[in-house]
Amino acid sequence: IILGTIMLKDFLSFLFNRQYLFSNNGIVSYKTYLDILEYYNLNWLYIDFNVDKNVIFFCLLGIFFSATFLLGVLTKISTIALTILLFILKSRLIYLMDGADNVISILLPLFLFLDTTSLITKYDNFNFNLKKFFQPYLEITSSCFTLAVMIQICIIYIFASLHKTQSTEWMDGTALYYILNTDDFSASGLNIKLTGSIFFVKFCTWFSIIFQFSFSFLVWFKKTKNIVLFIGILFHIGIFMLMRIDNFSLVMLACYAVFFTNNEYNYLIRKIKAITIW
Repeated sequence: IILGTIMLKDFLSFLFNRQYLFSNNGIVSYKTYLDILEYYNLNWLYIDFNVDKNVIFFCLLGIFFSATFLLGVLTKISTIALTILLFILKSRLIYLMDGADNVISILLPLFLFLDTTSLITKYDNFNFNLKKFFQPYLEITSSCFTLAVMIQICIIYIFASLHKTQSTEWMDGTALYYILNTDDFSASGLNIKLTGSIFFVKFCTWFSIIFQFSFSFLVWFKKTKNIVLFIGILFHIGIFMLMRIDNFSLVMLACYAVFFTNNEYNYLIRKIKAITIW
């Protein structure tokens, strides 16, 4: 649902800002787009984005399939269509993409094998024999690719932490000061107040490295999983509020959902119902 909402938002943004993004005078030059296609031998994917109808067509397709993906309708078809559409459009906007776009591009094809519909439950109203036969295999396949999503999130974190260790500013504890005070990332005057504290800056800078590195290991243990996920939620909410990196924060928070089992979700639902009834 969250991934579908983000993609829907992006396609709407592409549509309403198409003159600034896709035209010959777009933010990323048209020559750069042609050079990229030539370099990667993708000339067969060339789309004349100077024709406004072409951009509108691809954006409307993206809006439609993002909505169906969001609603859980035609999920497999939507996944294939969105993977192709995002690849085509983002090849034009390659230097405007961020970490969230990379994560979505990596995870989206996995949804071809993830069963996020009622099939994963025990035989709903459409109780066909064929479905009964394939159900165990669907569950096994879905579980394997759910594990693949979890591993991918851990890979993202561990490489992010290792990359930070290559930077002098991250290692001496000053990176967060510069990040929070740049015009690109400064969300409000709160950033200036927070970075006025040397302790806050150094603690949060080093904590980011430690958290991202340790997450990849601690999330697999029952005793530490909920703790690191809770810290991660606070971590990405902080990024969302202080750095204006909205898509990346939301994508990572959405991916946290796969680390909880069905039993844990059912337990949470029962607790909520009990509190509500009380």
